Amino acid sequence: MDYQAALAYIETFIDYERSPDFSRQARLYNLDRISLLLNQLGDPHDRLKVIHIAGSKGKGSTAVLIGSVLTQAGYKTGLFTSPHLITPRERCRIDGELISEEEIARCIESIKPAIETVSASEFGPVSFFEIYTALAFYYFADKSIDFAVIEVGLGGRLDATNVVSPVMTVITPIGLEHTAILGETYPEIAAEKAEIIKDGCPIALAPQHPDARAVIEKVANERNASIVETKPHSADCQSIRCLVKDDDKVPVAQRFDVETDTENYSQLTIPLLGYHQYVNATTAITAVECLKQNGYAIPKASVYAGFKNVQWQGRIQTMRSAPLVVLDGAHSPAAMQVLCSTLRECFRYDQAIFIVSLMKDKNLIDIGDVLSKTADTVLTTQVFDNPRVMPAEVIQDAWSSIFPRVTACLNPKDAIEKALASAAPTDLICITGSLYLVGQALKIFKPN
Repeated sequence: MDYQAALAYIETFIDYERSPDFSRQARLYNLDRISLLLNQLGDPHDRLKVIHIAGSKGKGSTAVLIGSVLTQAGYKTGLFTSPHLITPRERCRIDGELISEEEIARCIESIKPAIETVSASEFGPVSFFEIYTALAFYYFADKSIDFAVIEVGLGGRLDATNVVSPVMTVITPIGLEHTAILGETYPEIAAEKAEIIKDGCPIALAPQHPDARAVIEKVANERNASIVETKPHSADCQSIRCLVKDDDKVPVAQRFDVETDTENYSQLTIPLLGYHQYVNATTAITAVECLKQNGYAIPKASVYAGFKNVQWQGRIQTMRSAPLVVLDGAHSPAAMQVLCSTLRECFRYDQAIFIVSLMKDKNLIDIGDVLSKTADTVLTTQVFDNPRVMPAEVIQDAWSSIFPRVTACLNPKDAIEKALASAAPTDLICITGSLYLVGQALKIFKPN
């Protein structure tokens, strides 16, 4: 089996991430299939020191920051995230290096008999995400890594990753997302996320809505899991954060100070913009400090190097200047609010042109209301080959009373070309609404 054959095989299994019936099907998730599949493979996840990360916002960024620090500290570190932007190889990395095409082919060929056995069982066919989860655990165990930083795919309680016995858990900020699946209130959603908490396993906890925090604290107390809280400065405290700009005066990073109960980090730098990334960074430091308290050696210099060298595409990422082109996968009202406030904080521009694609299960009207306070012009578009995508004309119709200038442009490439042709050198073009759109934009701006 070669790489293309391996991908073709995986594609024959249902991909809930792209399913038009995503919300209803997600309610049917269970851990039986993934548990049986991993058992057939010798339970590779039980041989890993796992850092398990859940949350509504920032869990991917927090995961990659923690992974980068551990790599700089000399630990062989695996990272499992989702979804991918361009290639499925992004989902599984060791020390920042994407799994190779050859390794994916080798691993799929090795685990294929187990996949077939489980799919023929009473539990039914495994899913696309379950296969990639099993592949990651199998690959990490095979390569004898020191740590596996594992991002939850959706929720927590029934997510395929929630079969691990972690050395610590991390819960990033919880918001009202995937309400059709996880619940419509903070306590309901927090209850789903809190199910990654295990008996006696410490928790690094980001700032939370009071209702969410109360649920997490209750579960932690019941399971004798200590909480180590992140305490970043407020968003309006600008004195501890400053922008780092390139030769064109375009912000490319931010620098800040962080003080914990045991350490003082002065002038840390991350190539990720926005107050939310500062919160993610402080959450990552809380996790690192928690690991240190449990006996793992992580020099202070590793935090500096890990933060400075982290790579995480599609998160307020600048592709070009004059006009500025920025990519970000904001796909909820809260995420769009964060994006818009970060654009206003970090960049100087005259007109703001937004290119937007959304999935059918997103809160279209609320996202439009948030966007209307920043966008001067909107081009709605849709990503290819994804049944979950909302048609561009539907977004246009819904937003026609909100925006004075909104146009549907079915092809993302055409939308980008149209925006570039109409923008002045002092304008901003922001491509957002879906990580799938961000992935397509990356292919357009960086074809190699």
